[in-house]
Amino acid sequence: MFLQLIISGVLLGGVYALLGIGLSLIFGVSKFTNFAHGDFVMCGMYIAFSAFTAFSLSPYFSWPIVIIIAVILGSIVFFFARFTIGKPGVNQILFTLGLSMVLRNIALLFYKADYKSIPSDTKSFAIGKVYISMDMLIIFIIAVVITIAFLLFLKYTNTGRAMRAVGDDRNASYLMGISVGRIDWITFCLGTTLACIAGGLLMTVYPTTPTIGSSFNLIAWVIVILGGLGHLQGALISAVLIGVCENISGFYLGADMRQAVYFILFIIVLVFRPQGLFAGLGMKKVKRT
Repeated sequence: MFLQLIISGVLLGGVYALLGIGLSLIFGVSKFTNFAHGDFVMCGMYIAFSAFTAFSLSPYFSWPIVIIIAVILGSIVFFFARFTIGKPGVNQILFTLGLSMVLRNIALLFYKADYKSIPSDTKSFAIGKVYISMDMLIIFIIAVVITIAFLLFLKYTNTGRAMRAVGDDRNASYLMGISVGRIDWITFCLGTTLACIAGGLLMTVYPTTPTIGSSFNLIAWVIVILGGLGHLQGALISAVLIGVCENISGFYLGADMRQAVYFILFIIVLVFRPQGLFAGLGMKKVKRT
């Protein structure tokens, strides 16, 4: 049973990785504190639900629609958020808390407060004594492919190098001719898109309500703090750790105690290692030429 919980946690953590690296990217590049990130996951869940009800499109195949709407949403948010970049963190916190309330109330207006879910016909299969849900395996594979594609983009493309440069030193990036404003816009769109994709994938295993974003917001920040602020590799490892922790604590302590367990872990890390457990694994700096 313990092995079953670990494998299920790893599969869940693969999807959480999209959520974590999206938030870590925005903070690492733009130094923007986003407390509405979990609500973008909620938006992704409702987009996937709408695609299913309108076009009978499975969440496995609705991610192109999710991406298009997420880019539009990210662009709209950035249009207002750009005025707080470089300002004191309290400005960003107040802005994103207000944005969170706006997104929740829009969802409440269109979808009401009851739970929405997508029925699934997929089954589980056994490997020895371990049973693996086909839904979890499929969304894990999709999440891993998207994560790898994103990391390759960040490492090998000129835009990705520019994003890492802005994350290292914004002032030097201005002097080197990098359009920092454009990079901030791309960063917001990417971070929002990764969160929405995570939500669309999670719609296959979780129901959604307008307030579910608060839970995912907590998970995202725990992942980012554990991994080290702005460090993508640390966020990936932390996401898997949180997925395993959530499964084990939910089984042995009850579903209501899952958040309490990783919130306690969050506080312990803040007290004893505020720079994060994996802070030494940060994004590679751009090589000087």
